[in-house]
Amino acid sequence: MSTLTSFLPLVLIVVFFYFFVIRPQNKQQKEIRQMRSDIKVGDEVLTIGGFYGVIYAIDDQNVVLEMLPDFTKAMVVKSAISKVITEADKTEEKAAPEDDATTVEEIEEVEVEPADNDSEAADDTEAEDN
Repeated sequence: MSTLTSFLPLVLIVVFFYFFVIRPQNKQQKEIRQMRSDIKVGDEVLTIGGFYGVIYAIDDQNVVLEMLPDFTKAMVVKSAISKVITEADKTEEKAAPEDDATTVEEIEEVEVEPADNDSEAADDTEAEDN
């Protein structure tokens, strides 16, 4: 009885990891494999590198994408596709409120003043001359 009691915490930890870590991860990997096998020519996708493109051609391991917005073609491996963009994703993106990020137009030019470390600059130039 005492040996069963001593192994009970270990068994509970293994069961916890299976149901809350391993099983959901396997389910997610299965969904990703299914998504990559279901892609077809004309689907708009997002790569793991953050590039949007439209599938131009497919083979067993590679996909040729027309990269948006200029429609240049690039070959990537299927495993580099992270998401197929659906119409629902497009409408969510339009409906999402804009954040308070600073735009390029809002950035003011900042004047850079020279450092007061003239002695360090002189030391650097002397070292470069040698």
